[in-house]
Amino acid sequence: EYINIGSKYGHWKDIGFKITGEGVKSYTYMFMEFWNAFSNDMIPHDLVGESFEKEGKGGDGYVLPYYDSPMVDENVSNTFFSEMLYAASDYVWFYTPYLMLGDSLFDAFIRAAKRGVDVRIIMPGIADKKVVFRLSRSYYRQLIEAGVKIYEYTPGFVHAKGCICDDKLAVLGSVNLDYRSLFLHFECSSIFYDSSIIKTFKADILDTQSKCKQRTLEDTKRGFFGRLIDGVLRIFAPLL
Repeated sequence: EYINIGSKYGHWKDIGFKITGEGVKSYTYMFMEFWNAFSNDMIPHDLVGESFEKEGKGGDGYVLPYYDSPMVDENVSNTFFSEMLYAASDYVWFYTPYLMLGDSLFDAFIRAAKRGVDVRIIMPGIADKKVVFRLSRSYYRQLIEAGVKIYEYTPGFVHAKGCICDDKLAVLGSVNLDYRSLFLHFECSSIFYDSSIIKTFKADILDTQSKCKQRTLEDTKRGFFGRLIDGVLRIFAPLL
C-alpha cells in the first residue's frame, strides 16, 4: 500500500526528501545512536566522524536534522511544534496520519488559532486503524471551535508527516502527532530554513488540500454513548 499497488486504504499519500552535504552526517550519527542502543556489535563514534568532508560553498538554505528518543529526557518534536505554534504570526500547516495530542501541544494549537494564526491539519480520509482514527477525530471539536481548520484526504490515507510555518521554515520526517511518536518512539526529522524545499512543500500541501473535505462542527456531533466511548479511548491514547 505504501507505493499504491493495491487499494486497501485508497490512494496512499506520502512525502519524502533528499539532502546532500553536511546534513547527511547528522543522519549517520542518528543511525549510529539507534543501532548502538540495541546492538552488541557497536559502531565506533570515530568511524562515523572520519566518513565525511566539509562541502564547499553553495547549498540551498539551512537544514537541521534531529531525532527523538525514549532514552533521553527531552521530547524534541513536541517542544519544537509547541514553540513554533506560539511563535507563528501568519500560518502553521500540518500533515499527520494520527492526531492524539498531549496537553501542552493541544493547548498550543488552540492558543495559536485563537490569536488568528491560520492553523490547518490534513488527516486521512480512509483509516488504516479504525480505533485510532476514531480517537483522532475525538480531538476535532475543541480544535475546530478554537479556529483550527481540519481537512480529511478524500482519496485515501495520508501517511505524510510534516509542517510548514510562515513561509520561513518546514519540518519533514517520521513524527506523527500522537503520543507514541512524540514521547515513546525513535523518530527523526529535519528542520529546513530559507530553503527552496519550503516553497515545494507548501505547493504540495495546497494540492493535497484541494482533494480534501474540510470537517465542520456539524461533523463532530456525538450522542452520550459516543462521547463516553471517545472518553474511554482517550485513557488508552498513549498506548495506541
